[in-house]
Amino acid sequence: MATLIFEYAAKFICGFQKDPQDLRLTLGLYGTEVNIHNPNEEVVRLTKKLALTFPPGDQKPGKILRLGEDLLRPDQALAVDCNHVKDKLFPNGLPASYITGFVVIESTGSLDVTAVYTTAALDEQGQVTGQRGIDVEQIQERQKRGQPELPDLIPVPDATGSFCRVEAGALIVTVRNQGLGTAGPSITHVDFSGGGAGSMPTPSLAPGQSVDLSFPIPPGCFSPDCGFKITVDANGDVVEANEANNTANGICIG
Repeated sequence: MATLIFEYAAKFICGFQKDPQDLRLTLGLYGTEVNIHNPNEEVVRLTKKLALTFPPGDQKPGKILRLGEDLLRPDQALAVDCNHVKDKLFPNGLPASYITGFVVIESTGSLDVTAVYTTAALDEQGQVTGQRGIDVEQIQERQKRGQPELPDLIPVPDATGSFCRVEAGALIVTVRNQGLGTAGPSITHVDFSGGGAGSMPTPSLAPGQSVDLSFPIPPGCFSPDCGFKITVDANGDVVEANEANNTANGICIG
């Protein structure tokens, strides 16, 4: 059985906080959804658990509760949310009006893990008056002890999930090292629809570092739309933690 190499810890907050004297959280309704996506070309096995911090609170570690094991096929995704945690771990109701902690995910392959946090305001009677805020956070990946700290180069979309970023007639490609080790120099390649292509040297990237590269869009790519495929570390110069997440397909609407 493949080893669980990668780990993700997403903050988790669910429930009502109605006590104005409770300084752990401001008054409100809190919800969390942790989304997990498999970008690899092979099946990834993952385990999930909830590590509580409240209850008990007061600088005392809480329980660690297993949420189960899953297999994700390529491009499949699933979510851990408040309803799932309640149904799986607390069928008789949450142990307090709200709970906080971490959803910890361990996996055999590198994953995309994003947490969505929503809050709603309460009136003096503790009734919901409307949504107060939403926040989306990408959860940092780390490799577990005993495994080599390797880089992991990926093409990065914009905030809407699109890879089409055009400036002055050029496609802007963002390359990020999401691994734990430094990535040496490499080559980024883009294939455009209609037969055009381009390659650019990519500098060494420290963990968490990104670089923007500019690829001139060849004449005739827009017919009417311009499709493209991005490949980071196109020549295989970098030994990575995950070699299966180096490509991305995109399209710019003409």
